[in-house]
Amino acid sequence: MHNQWPFINLATRPLAYLSLFVAAALGIAACSPGYATEVVGHPLDPLTENEYTAAVTALTEAGHVDGAALYPLLTLQEPPKDEVLEWNPGDPVPRLAFAIVKKGPDTFEAIVDALAGEVLSWEQIDDVQPGLLPTVEYALMQTIVRGNQEWQVAARERGVEDFGDVVCVPNPAGYFGIEEDEGKRLVKAVCYAPSGAGNYWGRPIEGLTAVVDLNARELVRLIDTGPVPIPDAAVDLAEASVGALREAPNAISIEQPGGPSFQIDGREVTWQKWRFHFRTDPRLGTVVSLVSYDDGGERRSILYQGSLSEIFIPYMDPDVGWFFRTYLDAGENGVGRLAVPLHPGLDCPGNAVFFDAVFVDDSGAPYTQGNVACLFERFTGDIAWRHYEAVTGSNEVRAATDLVLRSISAIGNYDYVFDWVFRQDGTIKVDVGATGVPQVRAVSSSGADSDSGLDTAYGHLVAANTVATNHDHFFSFRLDLDVDGQQNTLVSERLKTERVDSEDGRKSVWVVESISADSEDEAKMVIDMQRPTLWRVINPNVLGPLGNPVSYQLEARSNAVSLLSPDDFPQRRAGFTDDHLWVTPYDPEERYAAGTYPNQSTGGDGLPMWTSEDRPIENTDLVLWYTLGFHHAPRAEDWPVTPTIWNEFALRPFDFFDRNPALDLPASQGS
Repeated sequence: MHNQWPFINLATRPLAYLSLFVAAALGIAACSPGYATEVVGHPLDPLTENEYTAAVTALTEAGHVDGAALYPLLTLQEPPKDEVLEWNPGDPVPRLAFAIVKKGPDTFEAIVDALAGEVLSWEQIDDVQPGLLPTVEYALMQTIVRGNQEWQVAARERGVEDFGDVVCVPNPAGYFGIEEDEGKRLVKAVCYAPSGAGNYWGRPIEGLTAVVDLNARELVRLIDTGPVPIPDAAVDLAEASVGALREAPNAISIEQPGGPSFQIDGREVTWQKWRFHFRTDPRLGTVVSLVSYDDGGERRSILYQGSLSEIFIPYMDPDVGWFFRTYLDAGENGVGRLAVPLHPGLDCPGNAVFFDAVFVDDSGAPYTQGNVACLFERFTGDIAWRHYEAVTGSNEVRAATDLVLRSISAIGNYDYVFDWVFRQDGTIKVDVGATGVPQVRAVSSSGADSDSGLDTAYGHLVAANTVATNHDHFFSFRLDLDVDGQQNTLVSERLKTERVDSEDGRKSVWVVESISADSEDEAKMVIDMQRPTLWRVINPNVLGPLGNPVSYQLEARSNAVSLLSPDDFPQRRAGFTDDHLWVTPYDPEERYAAGTYPNQSTGGDGLPMWTSEDRPIENTDLVLWYTLGFHHAPRAEDWPVTPTIWNEFALRPFDFFDRNPALDLPASQGS
């Protein structure tokens, strides 16, 4: 292990940072079976352990860094898109690394040729704060807070005596125009006193917030609004269950005697006419690339690349100990590096194949995180299509099988499940599941009579003296669609009521009004149930057999809009939630919806800034950005762990094929 880790108490590490610590351990100890390889066979393959080491060595030998340098991000610098599309197996594979480097209070960006061991660029980036460093800065924050005498006095007033048992979570401070915070690298530490409970989230030390400057290595401000008793209701998941455990249902066996029917070549997957490449990025998590479909022997492009871009989780309590909890998790913490090892038979079914990932720790040393992704075929009894003909008595039905690529990231108290689902009818579905432990505050109230009081003004009582705070979950997805090529156009099809002049029959019908978006401003849209709109990416240069341009539809399912006021600081930082749909012309530098450096940013970065140019987007290489969200008003049933809440969207063919592409499914599974 690296020398900064041994003094960290593993038992008291918060969930957001525990996964990275475990990852390092898994890289040293034996881990569960996975699919791992050091062989690079594709330009979009993730960096290997040797390539990470080569990049850090090159920066060191060039005199840019020393052993004290820290690495908030080190990841693959993708080759230009046209080079990737022209690349063929056997061609040379370029291997560039992109690094965000922290030297003292200063931030730098670098691009390194990992094969040549050469630093191609080195640039200081002023007035930014990179994402938090989950081992070095976490340990520093713990030491500063728990060792502070003023904090100790306040903690004792709340009944805390064993400071070594306390878990302090370094919440990103956000930005709120506070003059004394300008130029500082801040976290706002909120602490928990588990007193032997495994689920420390249920034991908040309420009314006590420590503002820590990580660069200055000091506690700069202690906010104490007065003691509140620490809740003592049952919080551990096993002990909090009601009565004895229920009888398990009869076992359901998932078997594939012949093994999986997908083929894996490095990180390229082929299954049921689908082909795609994937990797795990330390910031974004799963990145799916080069998605194509075999249509009668012709391989047709659909999606050049799809991934998560950012997450926004604002809590709805204006209290001084809560208002700053407005997280941008991908940029502030990293979704990929907080991916947890998946458990066979639990997180993924028994027929799944698992994949490892290689990341670097805060000091730039590579480690392997085992089982961060799984791939499996799923048959749940769903029907691909069917028809019963009453006149003839004939019945035709086909069962549906899906291919699922899954990862799970534990970010603080929440666990997020990300599924990329490939269906036999040409549809790509993205499912997002949210589970884990709600963030709660301690209150004086202990029963239902508190529902009308101040204690529950911004949340709901879920246990004695425990209120779960209202909050939102918003996910921005970056979808670089290449529908039969790169020259695409966004078409919005509005469903409009049309009056019918008929004395005896109908009075109204709805019709489709198609409008092509010429520029970025025209493409921005918010879902409106009273004015339903279909979103399609067409290729006007490729016509189907019936003369319609081929296209793929972005099908929105359930969603939500941000209810924060436009001038609120968190809303300005997460401007991508202003609209559900954004469309930009392809630019390889535009990857993060809230900007490269959302930590303590003043707002306006990312999508709002890019689209302010109102660039033309017709008949060009398009990128769609879709905001998926839901409001979470907690309930008693969400405690002490929330049943998984699922949200989804889909990319489905629309005039892309000349008929139902699932017509050729056999009548029985495996035949």
